[in-house]
Amino acid sequence: MNVQNVQTRINFYNQNSRPQNKKPEFIDKFLGLVRNQSDINDCVAVPRGIFKAYLWIMGGFGLIGISNAIPNKFVNFKSALSIIGNVCNIISAFYFAKPFAFKGVSPTCKMEK
Repeated sequence: MNVQNVQTRINFYNQNSRPQNKKPEFIDKFLGLVRNQSDINDCVAVPRGIFKAYLWIMGGFGLIGISNAIPNKFVNFKSALSIIGNVCNIISAFYFAKPFAFKGVSPTCKMEK
């Protein structure tokens, strides 16, 4: 016969002792289907210059998209947003090409040992 202790005090502070049934999220279902689990949990270090390039290109294409959504009666504002967006894209091209094309410019990432 298995006799268990009766707990007379309720412990409100230790709620983690009871297992909670959590509903599986989308990423949990997706993680179960992946063969190599390290592909999901992998972390990649991105050089600062490449990160800046992505920010500039996202901002540039965002401004171009907004300028295309503006009606044609605001021609000056529409063309100004388009020009600013294209300048942002040119700056992103500079940050992408900086480590390869421009040798005199400071490197995007320093490898110190």
